[in-house]
Amino acid sequence: MIKGEIGNIFKVAFLYMATIIGAGFASGQEIIQFFSMYYAGGFFGIVLAGLLFSIVGYVVLNKVFSERISSYDEFLFPMTGYTLGKIMEIIVILFMACIMCVMIAGLGNVLSELSGLEYRYCVAISALATLIAIMTNIRGIVTLSSFLSPILIAGIIFIGFYILASKDTSVFNIYGKVKMLTDNWVFSAILYVSYNTILSTVLMTRMLPYLKSNRVSKWGGILGGGMLCITALILNSALYFFYPHSIVSEIPVLGIIQHNSRLLADIYSVILILAMFTSAVTSGYCLSERLSAKLKVNYKLIAAVFCAVVIPASSLGFSSLIATLYPIFGYLGLFLLFIILFNFVKGRLSKPQQQSNKNVRKKTG
Repeated sequence: MIKGEIGNIFKVAFLYMATIIGAGFASGQEIIQFFSMYYAGGFFGIVLAGLLFSIVGYVVLNKVFSERISSYDEFLFPMTGYTLGKIMEIIVILFMACIMCVMIAGLGNVLSELSGLEYRYCVAISALATLIAIMTNIRGIVTLSSFLSPILIAGIIFIGFYILASKDTSVFNIYGKVKMLTDNWVFSAILYVSYNTILSTVLMTRMLPYLKSNRVSKWGGILGGGMLCITALILNSALYFFYPHSIVSEIPVLGIIQHNSRLLADIYSVILILAMFTSAVTSGYCLSERLSAKLKVNYKLIAAVFCAVVIPASSLGFSSLIATLYPIFGYLGLFLLFIILFNFVKGRLSKPQQQSNKNVRKKTG
């Protein structure tokens, strides 16, 4: 592989990861809700989720490259048909809208704590910054993700190792406050991948300009899933030490750090802001792009209207959203995940047959 190709692989991988490493991931809430509460099973769940993320990235990006797909419709409808495709489209739009609202609300909360400004002003500033980033189109978002994703990953890994080193479990001593979302870690991992696939698939179908070769499309998805797995394993290892005492903080990782180091807490607050901002921008762009294609209206106008609507609508709770809304969209997104995995299996099974046909043609030729 040439140097430029390797750079493109990492760029695609980081963009893929940016749709998944949001505030829920960086705060520790998603890891707790979907993995940590299953104790040792949570580690197996993360490995399973990492494998599924790699397969999803591989299948979607390879299909985008090989079939020259440039929109979500071109990807979705040939696989699902018109009726199911329309249902999935509504689910996608609702999910992106919810994510954008919550991320901007979360940004307002963290900025308010750091700056001392009123919450409503911080929400307005967050919405404006998100709008400006959305206006840069997919190229600007790729640049943003390429810059922010490595910082997020490095920050999460560092904090994870810091918590592993401190192991001070006295900060949390309330038992049984976090309820299990499912009966086992396997289905919990599948739900986690399912709802994350909803948004990441929309963005991946817009990445054709960055898929310069077949290797970039395949390895970008595989690398993204692998790095997600490693990052989640480190964070889960840190949070695992707090069980059987359940973590009840809205932002568990930040709560742990604040108990030990105010400086690191401030630094991680910045990391959370970057995570929330990245999620808000990617979901906002994907939402605006989808509605623009349907309504035949400039996506920038839609983005401006929606960012204005988000300001008064940003009153949802952070941890309650992850515990209730995310699993709901996980169930709703199972169909899309199944279709993608079915295409992967079908592709694997058809390769031996294709190779056999080639050998027959060579012999008869």
